[in-house]
Amino acid sequence: MRVLKTNWINILGVFIVVLLYALVLNVTDTNVSRNVFQSVLSALILVCLYGLMFWALFVVLLIVCDWLFIVRNRNKLPVWLLLEWIVVSSPFVYWAVNYREWIFIAGVCAFLITQSLRARRIAKL
Repeated sequence: MRVLKTNWINILGVFIVVLLYALVLNVTDTNVSRNVFQSVLSALILVCLYGLMFWALFVVLLIVCDWLFIVRNRNKLPVWLLLEWIVVSSPFVYWAVNYREWIFIAGVCAFLITQSLRARRIAKL
């Protein structure tokens, strides 16, 4: 069960990258004049409220994949983490391509990086 507690690395890493991506998009948008406070507030609303379905699906898929792949068998941990990344990322890549919401690609890339950080943490357990 300690493996499931390492999911905070993925959640925090993806949240920070997606929030920074949204903040950069809000600041650089030339169609709307916002100050920095309004940009930060709108980025938080975008990531937390608009992205609620993203976060719910992301956390549920993380827990299910961890339970199926890693908790039962820690042999070949990098392979299991890569497989988990593919399974969890596939709906978000679909959404990015289908709806042209490139913020999902930023989240998927951050998720890959945090998976490698998480692999080190799981190996220590």
